[in-house]
Amino acid sequence: MATFPIYIRHFDGSQRAFDITLTDTVKDVKEMMEEGDMFDLIYAGAELDDKQTLEPNMELEMVVDRQKLAESRADKIFEHTGSSFWECGGSTTESERKSIKMEFPPPTDININMMPFVFGDKNSIPSEYHGYLPLINSCWGLRSGQICYLTIQESLVKKDTSQRRAGLHIETPGSFENLHPKHRLGGGQNSEINWGAGIMKYSCFEGIYMSSTVSDSCRVFNCRIREDKLTEPGIVRSHGDVSHLEPEIMLACEKFREKYKKFKSAGNHVLHMKPKRLYWITDRTPHESLPLAEDTYRQYFRVVSPSISVWFADHSTANPLGIVPPSDVI
Repeated sequence: MATFPIYIRHFDGSQRAFDITLTDTVKDVKEMMEEGDMFDLIYAGAELDDKQTLEPNMELEMVVDRQKLAESRADKIFEHTGSSFWECGGSTTESERKSIKMEFPPPTDININMMPFVFGDKNSIPSEYHGYLPLINSCWGLRSGQICYLTIQESLVKKDTSQRRAGLHIETPGSFENLHPKHRLGGGQNSEINWGAGIMKYSCFEGIYMSSTVSDSCRVFNCRIREDKLTEPGIVRSHGDVSHLEPEIMLACEKFREKYKKFKSAGNHVLHMKPKRLYWITDRTPHESLPLAEDTYRQYFRVVSPSISVWFADHSTANPLGIVPPSDVI
C-alpha cells in the first residue's frame, strides 16, 4: 500500500516525519511513538480524534501530559541504585568533615581544561599548577601512573551568570552521533562514549572529582542515565544535554530518597555543592553550573579519570611537558 508523509512538531521542539497509509488513524500514529497515548495531536488549533484518518503532508503538533510521561519512563531512563555522587568523606561526623575541607591556593587566573597528566607524578604537572597538588592527591579513587585530566578555572563570575556549563547535562556525550561531525571519526554512530566513567562499589572507582570555592554554584542529582539508554535516539542530546529530562530526573531522585530514607544520606538526592569540599560523580550523573546571585570570584577544580573515549583537542589544554592522552583515545 502506498505511503505518504505527515509531520509532527514534538514537545521537545523537533519536527519528526512519519510515513503512513491512507487507512492509518491518529491512534495508529500514536502507537508509532514512544510516548504512547500520553499526548494529543493538534491540527489547525483543534484536537484530533483517535479514529480520524490523516491527509498527506499534514503538519501536526504534539501536546503531552509531561508529568504523566515522566512517571511512565523515569525508571526506564534512569537508575538510582547506589550513589551517583559522593561528598568524599561525607559519611564522617561534622567535626571530622572540617579536617577534609579542601584548601585552594591563592588564585592567579589559571584557565586550563582537560590537561593530560600522570596521576601520582607531580613532575608531569607544570610548576605553576602545583598549588593544586593537595587537591589532586585527594582524588583517592584513581591509581598512580595513569593518565588523568586536569581542569582549573579561576575567574570573576558576573551576577546572574554561571562560570561553567549551565543547564542539566551529563559528561558523557552518550554516542558519537551527539558530537560535532569532526569529532565522530573512530566510532560508529551508536558507539557509546566514556568520559570519566565511574562506579560506586564500597568505594569510588574512576569517575570525576571536582570542587569549588563558592557555595551553591553547582547542583548535582543522585541518579544516572542507564547505560543502555546512552545511545538511544532522543535521550541524550548534543554533548550530553539532558535538560529536557528534568521531570524524569526529579522523579528518579525522589525514588532514591524514598528507597534509602532510613539512611542518613537519603536526603541528599539533590545536592547543592558546598564550598571547598571534594565531590565525586560518574559521567552519567546529571548536574549543572548555577548562576550566581552577585559578582563573585570563583576557583573551580576537576580531575577526570583515565576512562575517556574522546579528548577534544580544540578546546582542551595541551600539557607543555609533553604528556598526551593514550593512543586509543580519539
